[in-house]
Amino acid sequence: MPAPRRPAPGGGLAVLVVVTILAALAAPHATAVRGLVAGDLPAITAPRRPAPPPTTRPPSRLSFTNDAGCRPAGDYRSPRLDWRVRRLLVAAADRQPIRVSCLRTGHSWFVKGTRRVSNHSVWRAVDVDRVDGRPVSPSNPAARRLALWIGRGHGGVQPSEVGSPWRFGGRPWFSDGGHQGHLHVGFAGPTQAGEAR
Repeated sequence: MPAPRRPAPGGGLAVLVVVTILAALAAPHATAVRGLVAGDLPAITAPRRPAPPPTTRPPSRLSFTNDAGCRPAGDYRSPRLDWRVRRLLVAAADRQPIRVSCLRTGHSWFVKGTRRVSNHSVWRAVDVDRVDGRPVSPSNPAARRLALWIGRGHGGVQPSEVGSPWRFGGRPWFSDGGHQGHLHVGFAGPTQAGEAR
C-alpha cells in the first residue's frame, strides 16, 4: 500500500493568498486594488459627502407651543412624521400664521373616550390652536375659513378628519366638545413617513 501523499509545504498558504486576491479584485470597491495589481498607481480620492437630509425647517409663519402638554417642534423635525401632515402645515402657513399645539409626543395613545388608536399616535395628525394670531374658537373667522379650506383638500392633501368648533356637515369635518379650542386634522393609514417634501 503506497504511503499517503503529503501536501507540498506552504500549499495551503498559497491557496489562501490566491483566494484573498481574487476576492479583493471582485469586490465592488476594488478599482484601486485592480490598478495596483496591474502595475498602476491607484488614484486617491476623498470619500463622498452624504447627501443632506430633506429640509424640515418650518416656514416663518408656522410656530409651536408646548402649552397643551405636547412637544410638537421636535416631532415636526422627525422623519417619522407623515409627509402629508408636513405638506399641509407648510401650505396652511403660506396662507396665514398658524400655531401647532400637538403632533405626537405627549398626546394620548387612544382617541379620548375610546379604545381606538389616535392618528396622533402613528404620526398622522396635527392640532392647531392659533390661526392668524388668535386662539381657535367659534369667534375666529380665519380659523373657520382654514378648517373649510383644509377639508376641501386645498392644502394639496386630502385629510380623512377635520375637527373644529363648527359643524359643516359630513366627513371629513366633525365637531364635538373636545374640539372647540383647536383644529384637528388627521389622515387615513397607512402612515406615509420619511418623505419630507
